[in-house]
Amino acid sequence: MVEIDGSSLTVREINTTLRAHVDRLHAEGRLADEPMVLRHPDARHNLGVGVVHPVQLTIAGSAGYFCMGLCDGPNVHIEGNVGWGFADNLLAGRMEVDGYAGAVCAVAMRDGQIVIRGNVGSRVGQVMKGGSVICGGNAGFGAGSMMMGGTIIILGNAAQSMGEFMMDGNIFVAGDITSLGTDAVVVDQLDADADRIAELLDSAGLKPPVEPRAFKKIISDQRALKYQEYEKNELLFNEAQEQKAQSVAADGNRDVMTFDSD
Repeated sequence: MVEIDGSSLTVREINTTLRAHVDRLHAEGRLADEPMVLRHPDARHNLGVGVVHPVQLTIAGSAGYFCMGLCDGPNVHIEGNVGWGFADNLLAGRMEVDGYAGAVCAVAMRDGQIVIRGNVGSRVGQVMKGGSVICGGNAGFGAGSMMMGGTIIILGNAAQSMGEFMMDGNIFVAGDITSLGTDAVVVDQLDADADRIAELLDSAGLKPPVEPRAFKKIISDQRALKYQEYEKNELLFNEAQEQKAQSVAADGNRDVMTFDSD
């Protein structure tokens, strides 16, 4: 096991040391055999930025803003809380937080899985394009704001403006929703949705508070993507639109927009 003691290092030194060890283990083909631990993170900001190999990393404590940003592939366990912008622009990998996460967790993520066992702050999954975010507690306002794809699962309650101007993707909520944002609508689940919820929660080691079929499903009615009709208030969500969306869905999502991770 590789251990890094952050107590006497600056953030730059921690990240430089971390990436150097990851690159060395990758070159030696030992990433799977040599887990890494960062001790004494002391809730500092920008820890673990730019890790681009599938290392097994534990951060033994809490981290501040933008922890594990711009990463591709690592499997990370945070034994505490994280601040704003956790795992922003994640390309691949798995991130797990034992505690709470601040605002804009998973912003712009493209793939991978993020698990927050406690509550998350505002705008979780903002402009996310793929992957999954699982919140074991409550979510702050604007969850899924402007999201373009992927899946958000909330086991607790969701605050106001859920799915504000979301364009694609799915949000599933087990608890209460204070209010929906512009373009967000509640629809019936597809046949595969409950299985997908159960699969994701099982992979995260979480038990749903209600049966997966009882989760509320939120998608976009995509009015804002039709600007002329939107301004005239002519394009309303209806059964025909949902049937069309279901007919083109490849995996249960409204797959009308496509984003590559390359």
